[in-house]
Amino acid sequence: MEFQITDSPGFSKLDATFAEGEKLFAQPRSMIYMSTGFTISAHVGGASGNASIVGGVKSMLSGESFATAIYTAKRSGETVSLAPSAIGEISMLELNGSAGYYLTKGAYLAHEDGVILTPKFGGMKGWLTKKGIYLLHVSGAGRCFVSSYGAIIKRTLAEGERLIVDNEYVLVFADTIRYELVTASAGIKDSLMSGEGLVNRYTGPGELYIQTRSRQRGSVMGSILNMAT
Repeated sequence: MEFQITDSPGFSKLDATFAEGEKLFAQPRSMIYMSTGFTISAHVGGASGNASIVGGVKSMLSGESFATAIYTAKRSGETVSLAPSAIGEISMLELNGSAGYYLTKGAYLAHEDGVILTPKFGGMKGWLTKKGIYLLHVSGAGRCFVSSYGAIIKRTLAEGERLIVDNEYVLVFADTIRYELVTASAGIKDSLMSGEGLVNRYTGPGELYIQTRSRQRGSVMGSILNMAT
């Protein structure tokens, strides 16, 4: 399958050209237009590999859809164009069968056959960091596409290198990276009054993708309430 990301940076879309029988899994309602030679089916279980009601619920708890749309080409040369709902960029993750990534809520757009997406329980830390009770883990071999709100900044952290990122701006991070929930400053008052509250501290090695816009910006009281949701 051939992919091209076009109309960047603000209004990116993903164009895919298929060989006969190839499949593309995508976020529902992301298709802009397509040629006529496709079979379209729904995979109940969201982006995860297991087709089940439970898998769909876990996918929803990770911030994704209950089901995933599957486009299967009846013949070679068929094309489909996808786009996320938010204004921003699309980035491609290359998976080689060993390393994996965690996607935060709303990051997932599409993946090709061979990629495995599994909701992983994030617990209280995932909830407080606004990543969701479940995190979407990407593994396997193939290409996965993510979308941002705003531009995408890619940082590669060295072994032991640390970076603090506001919870709402984290898009994707490698599963080799360790993350912790910390206050933005030593004092609780300063953390809350500065509008930052709780933030994420990431420790390398691995790749970290950050988006430059947040859907949730508000008052200090709003920050306090956001910390609890």
